[in-house]
Amino acid sequence: MIVRGRAPFRISFGGGGTDVPPYCWEEGGAVLNSTVDRYAYSTVETVREGYELISYDTGTIAKYDKLTYDGKLDLLKAVMKVMKVGPGLRSSTYSEVPAGSGLGGSSTLAVSLAAALSGVLSLNLSKYELAMTAYRAEREELMQAGGYQDQFATAYGGINYMEFSNGKVNILPLMLPDGAVAELQYRSLLFYLGSNRLSSQIHDSMNRKYKEKEAEQMELRRRLKGIAQRMKDELSRGNIDEFGLLLNENWTAKKGMSELISNEEIDKIYAKAINAGALGGKVVGAGGGGHMLIFCRTDRRQEVMKEMIGAGLINVQFTFENGGAIYWKLQG
Repeated sequence: MIVRGRAPFRISFGGGGTDVPPYCWEEGGAVLNSTVDRYAYSTVETVREGYELISYDTGTIAKYDKLTYDGKLDLLKAVMKVMKVGPGLRSSTYSEVPAGSGLGGSSTLAVSLAAALSGVLSLNLSKYELAMTAYRAEREELMQAGGYQDQFATAYGGINYMEFSNGKVNILPLMLPDGAVAELQYRSLLFYLGSNRLSSQIHDSMNRKYKEKEAEQMELRRRLKGIAQRMKDELSRGNIDEFGLLLNENWTAKKGMSELISNEEIDKIYAKAINAGALGGKVVGAGGGGHMLIFCRTDRRQEVMKEMIGAGLINVQFTFENGGAIYWKLQG
């Protein structure tokens, strides 16, 4: 049997950092995000014995009698361990986006593999279960710092407002007015900064700062949560300009969580976008590099595009998507 899983990458809009324990359970967090039409794929097929793991992105091929963490494709092993997968499987992965892009890459890959394994094992896991499987693999098995939003975004798909409280994640899909998604699409530009980073390092830095200045950081997270709530309200009303302005407010606040979230070069690029006619934007994900989302004024899209390309950034074409994680069986 051969089964292929697919999961979409995500763009985070607001509230990032409030989905990270312990804050999200002690105070309650909220984020707004959307998935886009860039995907991670996982293929699982049965073999006679052992485990065979393949990453087409890195060209890594590893064979094991038992799953042991050794720095080679450990994320794939962690997903299989969480799902209690026995030997006799070959798992291969491919991603359309480079690692460290800020688009939730590791979570997207983990969910795509969980989906494929769900199909092979006839588990029929729900989207919630797929997200939690990926979370446990990353945060509990591999002890990688981070929150919940990436796993749930890629599992569910679409534009979602997410709440975190009392140990549970509540997903609220946004029902936008006619034309609002199309306008959001037209005025949103995505650029690759040409530098990748490990989000876990930034989350470690955020956690250290949270412990050192708990009251200050608690208030900052409350502000970020409030911005995400306002973003949801403004988008639901079709107030696209207000959404763009809130992106700017979110980015300004988010930088207070860690000195690694931005740097002098990123700040200069962002200032150029604002001066060219952007209402707001942000480095997507934890920050520090990867991709930058820019939201333009209604008549300044081309000016912003020209300025960013002139600054050496690569424009990344994308479309918002609603499918979330899926799997399908292949003949053979």
